[in-house]
Amino acid sequence: MQVAEVLDVLEALFQTSKHPDITDVRRYGQDTEPGGNSPAGVRVYYSTGSTGMLWAAVGKPTPAPASLPAEMPAPRERARRTLAFAVQLLDFARPEEFTSWEPCAFTGVHSSPSGVKITCRDGGAVFLRATATTGPGGIAGEPNEDPYPDYQIPEGVRSWRQEVGARSAVSR
Repeated sequence: MQVAEVLDVLEALFQTSKHPDITDVRRYGQDTEPGGNSPAGVRVYYSTGSTGMLWAAVGKPTPAPASLPAEMPAPRERARRTLAFAVQLLDFARPEEFTSWEPCAFTGVHSSPSGVKITCRDGGAVFLRATATTGPGGIAGEPNEDPYPDYQIPEGVRSWRQEVGARSAVSR
């Protein structure tokens, strides 16, 4: 499975999540394989102006498995929060393209977990690093606590293919 196909699934899951803090989801980067000058990824835009990114990274040395925190990280931790939400979406939707996904820690990255390893049905694995940018208010502009603690992933995420297909047909 290609990096672009993995990112297609994640982009669709973020879009169909209808999370009230997410204002947009866009793809970026030109590389088709990890390790180039323009890594391909999915950028999630938040209401504070910050972004969380999951981008294709070289999995060498192989990142070690890592655990997510028991609670969703605060918005001040956008990279880990975006990663944790992506894993929640994968757990909920269980895309048939993938056999497994697990948070991992990349060597030399201070935050753990710092990415996710996605194993595809064809046996290949794609490693995605999680990074973030802050909005105009910097880290001080990010909430310490979840502004949407009652958010529930909608059932539509389980049928993300139909949701995305219907939306794209309407927008043409």
